[in-house]
Order: sequence, then C-alpha cells, then structure tokens
Amino acid sequence: MNKCLALVLGGGGARGALQVGACQALFEAGYQPDLIVGTSIGAANAAALGLWGANLAALEKLDAAYQEAADSQLMDSRLARLVVQFVAGRMDRQGSRLVGRFMASKGITSTLRFDELTGARIGLVGADLESGEPVIYGKSPDQSVMEGVLASTAIQPWFTPIEKDGHWIVDGGFVSGLPIEPAMTLGATEIIALDLNDPYGGLGRDDPRSQYIEKVIFSINQRQANLELALAAARGVTVRYLPLRSSPSVTIWDFSKHRQLFQNGYETTCKEIQGWKQPNWSPIAQVARQIFAEGCSQ
Repeated sequence: MNKCLALVLGGGGARGALQVGACQALFEAGYQPDLIVGTSIGAANAAALGLWGANLAALEKLDAAYQEAADSQLMDSRLARLVVQFVAGRMDRQGSRLVGRFMASKGITSTLRFDELTGARIGLVGADLESGEPVIYGKSPDQSVMEGVLASTAIQPWFTPIEKDGHWIVDGGFVSGLPIEPAMTLGATEIIALDLNDPYGGLGRDDPRSQYIEKVIFSINQRQANLELALAAARGVTVRYLPLRSSPSVTIWDFSKHRQLFQNGYETTCKEIQGWKQPNWSPIAQVARQIFAEGCSQ
C-alpha cells in the first residue's frame, strides 16, 4: 500500500480559523499532506487548500477569506429568530445562497469539479439523513466541489440541506465531525487530525439550557471521534490527534476573532509538533498518550 498522509479537518464553524494557524505550523515544519479531508468548516478549509495549494501562500488567501466572512456575516448571530423560523417550517435559503456566492467569488464555482483541483487531493464529508452514513464528495472526480462544500456545511437553522436523488444531505458533523474514517476510505495510511470540538461557548449564551445543549453536542461529537480513533488503531493507521481550542471560547458564527484563533492554532500546533519528535508511537499508544496528556492538563 502506498503511503498517504492525510490532514483531517473537523467541524466547528468560525473556530475553523484555528485550523488555518495549525496548518501554518505544520507546513513550516515540513508536513505536506497527500490528502485533505474535511467536515463542515473543515470542508471549506479543505476546498480552499485544494484550489490554492497546501502551502503558506494559500493560508494568506484563507486569512483574507476569513476577514471577508466576518465582514459579510456569513452566519447570522440571531439564533433564536432562526430557530423559530426553522421550527415553524420556514426554511430560509438566503444563508446558503450567500455562501454559494462567497465561494464563487473565491474560485469555487458551480462548475468546478474535483479533478480540476491542482492544489491538493481533497474529500468533503456530508451526512445522508436517509442512511445515517457519511457522504464523501471527491470519491468521483466529476463531482461538484461547490455542492460538496454546501452539503458538508448544511447545518440547520443557518443553511439548507442538499436534496439529491430523494436523499437529504446535511452537515457532515451529524455523523463524522472529525472525519477519520472517511480519510481511511480515501486511502489514508497516516493521519493528522485537527479537532475543533469544544464543550464551551458554541452557542454564546450563559444560561443553563444553552450550556446543557453545548455539553450534549460536545459529548456526541467526542464519542464519534473516539470511535473513529479506535477504528484507525484497529486498522494500524497512526493518528496524531490534536484538539484545538481557544480561551475564551468563540461562538461558531463569530468570524471576527479569526486572527486570535489563527495565533492560538499556530502556537498549540507548534508545541504539539515538538512532542512528535519523540520516538515513533504505535497507533494505540499514540491515542492513549493523547488521552493521558489531556487528563493531566485538567
């Protein structure tokens, strides 16, 4: 089997800026991925790197894109209003149209296919509500990159699902928030996984109900990640697992903090890379080491 280093980018809205800083540290250290697989905002980051290249110049373009996302308010912060509309059955497609125009302005047009990407091989992960399984865009070279991003980021109530062949495809985080298994499906033999799952601040409210919902979402996503990490270990695939968090936490719609998050992601990853210079770890030992390190830091 040919070696394939995959960069796996988890979902987390505006906190995707942490991954941009992490990628800077990785690229500077010489880690050059053969494959980039993303869910939700991780899919948007992956698509940008697939178009512009897995290099420092592309990260400068991503920096500008995050600033424009902040200025454009791509995700409406009025969550209560959106929820009321969603519960009432009024599905607002404005958010998805805005994202589509934003992507087109960056070169990810409706006609762009995966086989036209020259920057890096990528996979974008959505969730099929009919089967409960991941949908991996990029397995077929003639698939639409824009459709893959719109599907992978289709989190309600902000964005509308993709309707395709009688199936509803939504944000990949519903089934694979940190798409390790999809990366292995695409041929990954070694993985660096950048996880944005955060138990604090995702909804931006301090009341007990919001905190409870945040904990539930965090627990579900963490359970998914743990299962995919265990699957990788069983298959003999080494995973360098890196949770990326900021303090204080940033809500999933607040792109205005992107520069702070870039720096946090960069510094966290630089420190982690120093630990990778130790003797090689087996896949199981690598996961155990990460869990032990997190426990000691609490």
